Amino acid sequence: MSQYPVSTAKGIRDGVNYLLSGPAGLGQFFQGFSTYQTGYLTGNFRVPFTSTNPVALYVAPITLGTSSNPDPYTWIFNFATAQSQPPFSLGNGVRIAGVADSNYDGHYSKTGVANCTTTQLVLKYGYTVPLEPNSSGGTATYYITESASTPSPADIAWNSTDCNARIITTSATDRVFVSAQLNSIISYTCTTDSVLEYSVAVNRYVGELNQDPTNPDYLFFYDFTTGYKKYSYNLTAGSGTLPNIETIYTTVVDNPTPNYYWYILEVAFYVPSGDLQVTQCEFAQRSLSSQVVKQ
Repeated sequence: MSQYPVSTAKGIRDGVNYLLSGPAGLGQFFQGFSTYQTGYLTGNFRVPFTSTNPVALYVAPITLGTSSNPDPYTWIFNFATAQSQPPFSLGNGVRIAGVADSNYDGHYSKTGVANCTTTQLVLKYGYTVPLEPNSSGGTATYYITESASTPSPADIAWNSTDCNARIITTSATDRVFVSAQLNSIISYTCTTDSVLEYSVAVNRYVGELNQDPTNPDYLFFYDFTTGYKKYSYNLTAGSGTLPNIETIYTTVVDNPTPNYYWYILEVAFYVPSGDLQVTQCEFAQRSLSSQVVKQ
């Protein structure tokens, strides 16, 4: 129990503890990220999730020449013709299709682009796969737009932003207060009239130890969507940019069980009809903050 006026060192400690204890106090474990600096979504599975330079979120299919698989983690694709500049960025989840050996086909998203030049693309998986003989043909492309109606939040193909916070809860009565804001400017292209469904959410991920005694670390898995908003747009054929989309979560109150959590502000793009591709997503402002309040 703290009291006023404070006359001892113990009184100071008690007062600070009371202030941090909540719910009337300030709470504990302040974490977050906030910036007014313009950023661009990378669409990468791993950091960086946002870049200060414009990032292309759509690369039209590029014809491939030969393909090879030198080790269980690495896949190398040579372009049929040299490109004017490297078409893919580090971390892009490139999609390969139509290779003579169909085992090369797939979405390389768990590590993605390890290197890209005007003539060659090197992709890596985050896990081992059987070696394949050299092959040829097919195409390489990159996009983050899903051609389907938006599923439930737990099944959405979320793209992370750099707005995140990691916190620890230690009691069943702990409350996590999360606030977030995202101002988005979306550019697109389509050859037919299309519908775009844009979702913004505060998602909660739970941390689990990787069970590696030589390199212990936490792996995070989707756990729950604590805040969710969806916007729908009917767009005519052509290219354009949507007006600023402002999403604000003033206070999201979460009550997870005791554990280690990662809250991330994330976005997703779905096209239930048409052939729209999101070409760029600019963030004019973005922030997320969290704190744990003991009760």
